[in-house]
Amino acid sequence: MELTPEEQDLLVAGLRALGDRVHRGAGRGAGQMARRLRADIVETTMELRLSLPAATELVARALDALGTRTAALQAVMGAGTMNLNPAVVTVTLSEHDGRAIAVVRGAAKEGLIRQRAGEKAARRVVEYLAAAQP
Repeated sequence: MELTPEEQDLLVAGLRALGDRVHRGAGRGAGQMARRLRADIVETTMELRLSLPAATELVARALDALGTRTAALQAVMGAGTMNLNPAVVTVTLSEHDGRAIAVVRGAAKEGLIRQRAGEKAARRVVEYLAAAQP
């Protein structure tokens, strides 16, 4: 799986902001290096016992609770060690037999030490959705 251009831009911006928080001016170098890092991308599918409109509202609430939404069903959230590594989570909803099917995609950049930040972010969203269902 490959990062989408939008995911790439969001992750680079997140790592640039993290670099600037650590040391003023370090964001530029962090942003340049982020483009070269490998990506951790995970997709998980789950069935929600909700109609499509209700599932859309639930996913929006989950993304608001766990991160900062960048689109209707996409958010940037912290993941990895101490939730410092930015991860992009995108949820795609479809309907089958009156129930919503959610594909949760987590993507993050990985350095030398594998943190599985994309996987952890996607798992947090899935756990939130599973716990919040009626």
